[in-house]
Formats: sequence, C-alpha cells, structure tokens
Amino acid sequence: MREPGATLHTSDELRGRLKWFLLGRVAVVSGFLGMIGIVFVRTSREGFDVPVDHVLSAVAATYAFSALSAMLLPHLRRPAAFAYVQIAFDVALVTGVVFLTGGIHSPLAFLYCLPIINAAVLLFQGGALFAAICAALAYDALLAGQASQAAAAAVHEGIPDLHIGVRVASTNVTFALIAFLSSVLTRRLHRAERLLREKQAERDHLALLHDTLARTIGSGLITTDPEGCISSIDAIATQLVGRTHAEVIGQDVGALFPPLRLTTSARLAFLQSSAAAEPVEFVSPGLDGDECHLRCVAAPLSDTFGHCIGALYVLQNITPLKELAARPADAGELEELCRAEIDIGAEVVDAADGLYGASPSMARIRSVIERVAHSDTTLLITGESGTGKEIVARALHARSGRRDKRFVAINCGAIPEHLIESELFGHVRGAFTGAVADRPGCFRAADGGSLFLDEIGELPLHLQVKLLRVLQERTFRPVGSETNVAVDVRIIAATNRDLAAKVQGGTFREDLYYRLNVITIDLPPLRDRREDIPLLVRHFLRQFSGLHGRHVARFSVAAGRALLQHHYPGNIRELENIVEHAVALCEDDTATEDHLPPYLLAAPPPKSAELHARPHGAVEAPAVRGNGSAHADAPAAERSVDADAHSAPSPLPHRIALAPPLDLDRDLAEYEKAILLRALDQAGGVKKRAAELLGINYRSLRHRLQKYGLGDGGDDPTLVQ
Repeated sequence: MREPGATLHTSDELRGRLKWFLLGRVAVVSGFLGMIGIVFVRTSREGFDVPVDHVLSAVAATYAFSALSAMLLPHLRRPAAFAYVQIAFDVALVTGVVFLTGGIHSPLAFLYCLPIINAAVLLFQGGALFAAICAALAYDALLAGQASQAAAAAVHEGIPDLHIGVRVASTNVTFALIAFLSSVLTRRLHRAERLLREKQAERDHLALLHDTLARTIGSGLITTDPEGCISSIDAIATQLVGRTHAEVIGQDVGALFPPLRLTTSARLAFLQSSAAAEPVEFVSPGLDGDECHLRCVAAPLSDTFGHCIGALYVLQNITPLKELAARPADAGELEELCRAEIDIGAEVVDAADGLYGASPSMARIRSVIERVAHSDTTLLITGESGTGKEIVARALHARSGRRDKRFVAINCGAIPEHLIESELFGHVRGAFTGAVADRPGCFRAADGGSLFLDEIGELPLHLQVKLLRVLQERTFRPVGSETNVAVDVRIIAATNRDLAAKVQGGTFREDLYYRLNVITIDLPPLRDRREDIPLLVRHFLRQFSGLHGRHVARFSVAAGRALLQHHYPGNIRELENIVEHAVALCEDDTATEDHLPPYLLAAPPPKSAELHARPHGAVEAPAVRGNGSAHADAPAAERSVDADAHSAPSPLPHRIALAPPLDLDRDLAEYEKAILLRALDQAGGVKKRAAELLGINYRSLRHRLQKYGLGDGGDDPTLVQ
C-alpha cells in the first residue's frame, strides 16, 4: 500500500505534469492556427474550404478552457479526475478539427494520437485506455453520421459502407495499439525517473553524511587523486598545513608532508592494496614555529567498479599526548583516571564493537556473539536494567548476514496492551476505530532483518500464543486481515525478569519460554565487572565532552575513587548519567568530587544488605528502593536473606588506612579483600551465603577468594547434597 507521503507526492507530480500538458495544448493550437493563417493568406478566400469563423471560435474556446483549467489546477483535491476531463476535451477538440477539415476525407485524423499519448503520460495505462475509447467512439460517430448524410443525399461519390467498416476497424485497432505502447513506454520512463530521483536522494544523503563526518571526526582529512595530488582538504588539515584551501588544492601531498612522499612504484603498490597502510608518525612545523607531532593513516579509495580513484589521509595532532608522555611523573599530581585522548585505532575498535569493556565476562559475551551471529537462531538476552541488552542485540545484527537489512527494536512493556498487537503484527484499514490506513507492523518492517523484543516478559498471554506461532511457522495475520503474511525475521528477545519464575507463576507460557531460550546471553551487572568502569568512563567523557562543547579529559583521584566504589544499581545507564552530570558542570579539563551527583557522595559505601543483589529477573533491587525491604512478591528465601543481612552485627568497612604513596589498584584490592572477609564472617563461613550477601554469583566469589589467597576455592560442604 502506498503511504500517505507517497500519495501526496504523486498528486503534486500529477499537477506538475498537468501544467506542461496545458501549455503544450496551447502551443499546438497556436501552431495549428498559424498554419491555417498561412494557407489562408496564400490562397483566395473562395478557394479556402475551411470555415474560418468556426476555426477561430474553436481556438478561442480552447484558449479560454485552458486558462480556466490553469487557474483551477492549484486548488483541486482530485487532480486525477481533472486529468480525465482534460483528455475528454482534447478528444472533442480533435473531433471538431477533423470535422471542419473534411470529415471522412480529412487528412488530420492522426491528431487523435496526441490525446492518447498525453493521457498515457498523465495517467499511464488507465488514461491511455480511456483516451483510446473516447477517440474511437468520437471518430466512429463522425464517420457514421457523415456516411448516413451522404446516403440520404444520394451522393454517388460517398464512401461505400464496406470501406467505412474497414476504416472504422483499422482506426480502432490503431488507437488501441497506440494506447498500449504509449502506456508501457511512459510507465517505464516514470519508473526510470523515480529510480533516478531515489539514487540522487541517496547520493545527497551520503554527501551530507560524509560532510558531517568530516566536520565532526576531530581529525584532518585529505583526499588525493591516483597521482598523489590533493583533490579535497578539510578545515582541520588546512590549519595543520598553515595554508588556505585554494593554495593547497592540486599540490602533491608529499610536498606538504615530506614523510608521506612515495615513489611511483610504492604509490602504485599502495593504491592496488585493499587495506589501510600502517600509521605514520612524524614532526611537522607548526603555525607558531613549534614542532607539531602528527599521526597519519592512509587508505586507498576505489569506485563502485573497483577502479582506484585516489587515496584518503587522516591526520591527527598527537602533540598533547607526546608532551604528556615526556613529562616526568609527580607523586602529588592528580592521577589521570580516564583520558579522553585515545588513538585512532582505539576509536575504530570501540565504534565497531559497541561493547565497551575488557573484563573476562565481556570477553565471553563477545565470543558468544561471534559464534552465533551468523546463524538465525532465536536468542534471549537477560540481565538487569541498564546493562546494555539492546547494544548486544545490535552487535549481533551488525555481525550477522542480515546486517544490510533493518534492525527494528520495540519495548513490549512501554506500549499499552490494546496497541501492542497492532504494533507487532500491523493492521488493515478499518480493523478498529482510528485505523484509517494500513499499518505494516514491526514484523513486516523487519522482514529480512532482525527484530529486537525488549521486555518480552511484559507481553500479554494472548499475544504470547501469536508470537509462538510466528516463531514456529514464520507467518502471522495482521489485525483485521483475512490472509496470512510470511516474514523472514530473526528474533532477539530480552528481559530483566526471571522468565522461569513467571512460567511457574502462570504469567508466561512455558512453550514460548523454551522456544525463546534456545541460546541465552546473560549480561553481568556493572558491579561484577568493575575493571570495565575506567573504559566506560573514558568513552562517556569523550562522548559528552563533544556533546556539551567541553574538554573534560579526566577525573580527579577522589572523584575516580568514588566512581569505582559506587554500587551502581542502575548499571551502565547510571554511570552514563553520572559522567554526563560531571561533564555538564565541569568547566576545566579535570572533573572533581564537586561535579559528581550529590547522592554519590552523601551515601556511605553500601552495607551488606545494600550489596545484596536482587534475584535475576526482579524489577527493583532492595538497595534501589532505599528502605532495605524486600519486594512483596519476593520468595521467602529472598526475604530471609534480607532480614539476616539487616540483623548483621556490624556493617562492612567503608574506610581503610591508605599508606603513602597512594596506589589506586593496591588500595582497591585491600578494600575488596576486607569486604570479602567481613561477608564470610557474617555468613558463618558459608560461601554461597556470602556470595548472596555481596550480590555476586558463587563462581565469582570463588574466583575472588582464590585471587587474594583467602581459601582453596573448593565447594562448600553445605552445598553437597
């Protein structure tokens, strides 16, 4: 079905064609009038067979009708009906011309081809067929009328009935052939024009994208032709060169930067390669006479057919990094916890991956993504809110064979229950009140690509049945439709709920659960991968510094310690908000404690009850609610753990002695070791209970105990049944 925007565009396009149609009619009539005038002047009035008065009347009527049509055209709501009226008028006009110029003997019967061709241009096959029928009826009536008059007057020179029948038949067939051929040709021309407009729009979009990228990448960009002459250069590169744009265009890139000069054979080998060259670092004279350290990455450019068209050079000013590396360390200076300045290679890896982190858990997640990305297996992504489930789903789609198709994401818990079916499966016009047009739905929008169903645990039961049918048969029926629609979609579901518990509670279908739970990716909370916090902070610093027009490059030691010690009940989303808050308030290059949210500094380090992580799938953790009480729907075991945690004899230590000189890694290790010992003491030595108090899984606790030599890492005797 054509969308409303496309219908409006078609109407506007038809109005434009009608303007040219009216102008062409006036031009043809004017030319016809001129030819009659020439013939009238060259012959005597008695020898001119055409009644001039009638011709002038017809021309005047044509001019008047065309002028009136041009005035009404911008105000029409149905330009297609208006086009049919114009076609009928043209057929009547040609019939009048044929009648005035001899009727049966008129040599101008071929003029009927003009309204047929014009109708094909305006309305394609339907208009051409309408014009052909009107022309055949008008011409046949004209022949029949004049033949009957000739027979009544007993004019022996009249055309015999057989000849009239042959002429009628041949004329009608000719009109039909012209209508068919003209409609086919005009439709193909229209498709070619539409395809050309789409390609031009894509080209303009890519040009805008390239321009935006060049202006926001923060590095100098230079392109050259195959001979090494500069064809384009951006503002950052011209600043590095110290010359104007006009002075640089056409010069050899090796003349501006001698380290980039290549021999003819080396340039040929570089242009014929398919990979980017190794980065080159060199020193170039700066604008103020000081040395400027630059790093350049070059890559060959090719066109659609694989022909080399030049090379791209990316220049980055790394002088601040060189100065920082050469500066001697000062024990009293603030530690650079998170640097925003990283090299081009690291930016490319981060942007391509989308998953920031170097912890073992993130390495395992990346490994799973690599193994399952190219299959069409249904996946279930679990984890607390804010752990990045949609980012993992997008990474799966980007590495799959469906990367060129659409990735459609929908939050099943954010849409009202009476609208979720229409959003997923679409509806037809008139299916319910307000359905004024067909809606394709998310499944058809993601056809050929991937569909991400976030908060799948919130899907109503009656829609779970329909989703199960789609997963099994890959077909569904839109709301109000009587036909099934087949789709090729990869389903990626996500939830922060415990679906197994919902199955036992009767709020989630067991068959759908097992259908979704083919491959599960469990995302750990941020508190279980604290080694990734510096990488995430570095990414968010770079992101929000550019967004808010700041140059915040690092956090102070005290602020960094607060970031590393926070419990993060909101996970990565909470850390992102904290960094944005600091960047928005900071006016220097170093963010301090004063720029952090007040709650991050006002609240003491989490106690044992606050460190208790909610069971996987719960909506809120007790620490998030702030009152330490368990949820009313929590199991009895969960409530008893919370109660025991609150009745613990003493809280976990939140201050430890810091021996100078300060060492962040050492101090954090001592702090973590103290927390582990206190948790074991409160749990009576039962490791599983200690893991529950700390909000981590049992395997993570064993790993940490082995790390600090606090135990053999074996299983608890209490766990052996």
